[in-house]
Amino acid sequence: MRTAIVASAVGCVALGLCAPAGAEGLVLRASSFLGADGDSVRGARIQSDGTIVLGANLGGAAVGRTAIANRAADGAKGCVLRISGDGQKLLSAVRVAPEINDLALDDKDGIYLAAGVGGAVKLDASAQKVLWRRDLPASCTRVDAARDGHCAAVAAGKGVALFDPAGRELAAGIARTNTSDVCIDSASRTIVTVGFRNARAYDGKRNEPVQISYALGVGYDGRQKWADYDWSTDRASERFINKPTNNMADTRGYRCAIGRDGMLYCAFESAGGNHIFRYSPVNIMQPVKLVGGDQHHQFHNSGAEHKSVLIKLDPGTGRFVQGQQFCPRTERGRAGNARVKEGDISADDDSRLYLAGYADPVLPLSLDPCPADQPRGGAFLLALSADFARRLLCTRMQGCDRQGQTSARCADARKVGGRLRVVYAGSGATGGMHTLLPLQKDAAGSDGFFVVLEAK
Repeated sequence: MRTAIVASAVGCVALGLCAPAGAEGLVLRASSFLGADGDSVRGARIQSDGTIVLGANLGGAAVGRTAIANRAADGAKGCVLRISGDGQKLLSAVRVAPEINDLALDDKDGIYLAAGVGGAVKLDASAQKVLWRRDLPASCTRVDAARDGHCAAVAAGKGVALFDPAGRELAAGIARTNTSDVCIDSASRTIVTVGFRNARAYDGKRNEPVQISYALGVGYDGRQKWADYDWSTDRASERFINKPTNNMADTRGYRCAIGRDGMLYCAFESAGGNHIFRYSPVNIMQPVKLVGGDQHHQFHNSGAEHKSVLIKLDPGTGRFVQGQQFCPRTERGRAGNARVKEGDISADDDSRLYLAGYADPVLPLSLDPCPADQPRGGAFLLALSADFARRLLCTRMQGCDRQGQTSARCADARKVGGRLRVVYAGSGATGGMHTLLPLQKDAAGSDGFFVVLEAK
């Protein structure tokens, strides 16, 4: 009999947050180790037929009893795995690149890889054929594909390159300082990047260092369409970062994605409550109302912890739609880290948001299969309702209380046959991880992992 662990309303509080998920309740279908010590999963996407595609760095020659086909040079670890929608059958495994840092799909299920020094790579939907491979001026760290097959890829420190569906380069060097991620919207023909810059600003007493986030929209022709945040440090400027009040909390833009609803979702980190996201992204004098909620969606009683700020924008114009904050809390109520630096953000067909990353204890868990004595932190997945007002899910498969030990690095969700399916994956899984019908039963050390959930 299949074990079913269902997201519940554990820890429900006022303001409607963490209300029962109802029809959106998610059942755990599979949870598995993947690889060996030091291995990781860096990309997870769901194809239109429900097949799960993982981009992983695996040193071994097989996954369970299935050999990994090798179509890359000796020493390459970058593999693409195709797994049945319930997470319980490995359909194919092929080694294709020196490494894999990210993975994306287009509307025809074509597979795109950020392959490190191997550049940007496009595979067919079955991952059996390399359709094109393009070198970049530096290691390819992130990649995204528009629905129409255009592809944008980040070359570390060298900006973003844009390719048409045939792999022809249309633009290069797009970006600003410290570009962390890219996504691409074919409806508005916009390439979006997020990142931050290091600066110094007058805080009312002296010039102090501050990190300032940005989100930038660029057309397929390489011309800027819009720029959000990225405030000035010139005290005489209308865009001066501290014009309304002290906004000196360090912030960094780390992840962006075009949701399956066509909207833009950005994940930032803030090292304080006095952050720039309290204001319109284009008018520092205009406050915006973040959705807020219970203590996990407020930044009081906090310091320099790296907390998550989630912003929804129109991809064609950069217009602010809504925002939310998130952090774990210690049992004494102190804010903790909720890091998305190596995590992921996505949204499903119905605008529900999914955030993957690492968090300190104590997470507001609604699905927790782990022993009660395990710290309530680690590699987490958070799901929010379309209006950001309810936690639909907060889960982890292994307890962890020290940053860097384990992290969820990728997540995706979509409806398949009318039923919602969710996958998230990452690295740092050890023998204490909860598994269910795993492809790989045991950990070899600090392994990769993946988790599959499905609506009841």
